[in-house]
Amino acid sequence: MVFGIVAVAAAAWCGWASGFHRTTVAAETTWLVTLAAVVLFDVWLWRQSSAGPGTWLIEQVGEPWPPPGRGGRGPALRGVAPWVALLSVVLGWEALGIDSGPHQYHLTISALAQAYRPLNAALLLVWLLVGIGYEVARVRRTPTEGMTSRGERAAGPPDRRGAFVAVGSLSTHHGSPALLLPQSPPVGLAFWVLVPCAAVLLDRAARHSGGRYASAEEFIRFISTTRIANAALIVAWTFAGYHLFAR
Repeated sequence: MVFGIVAVAAAAWCGWASGFHRTTVAAETTWLVTLAAVVLFDVWLWRQSSAGPGTWLIEQVGEPWPPPGRGGRGPALRGVAPWVALLSVVLGWEALGIDSGPHQYHLTISALAQAYRPLNAALLLVWLLVGIGYEVARVRRTPTEGMTSRGERAAGPPDRRGAFVAVGSLSTHHGSPALLLPQSPPVGLAFWVLVPCAAVLLDRAARHSGGRYASAEEFIRFISTTRIANAALIVAWTFAGYHLFAR
């Protein structure tokens, strides 16, 4: 009941906040309020997860990922390959959308969100939920997650930079002709509707793969193992919210 009320309130807040245009005091204020609410909730969640017995705790995952026997570099990277592919497609679409010439529709998510208020509200809600879900995935991590057996360590630790290298190589690609993307807003909307649908399907398939592929939660924990990666992801999430809703 409580979570239902909170969900309805969050959706209503995002719908109201979507009415402000970017680069205005109202837009910046509502974004800062949303950011502060997510940060405060995540801090409270972290403190609860670190408390002793008798307090409200989020149940930890049953076993770490990659599972035993699949922690080498090759199996680990194959397990996150579907997520890397999806992120590469999204970044490629964004790069080509930015390259659109003058007097042409920009099919980037930020441009479409400004053109369609329902999309703007939905995007703000997704951004809010990502901020909360990221912390939930982090606090559910088992103490032994990320550790490998001696045999796996001898074969070499999992290369956790693989996902970033694959994504970064595409995000630095520039100069592609804008004609590669259709200049049609409905096509852009269809693409951005299909992206979360694809993510849901990947997550469901991973949960039935017997540990061969990482679920969305496992992928988050996998790429945020180090403090540097964790900090980089938090900064990216914060900047994305600022770019989408304030500037």
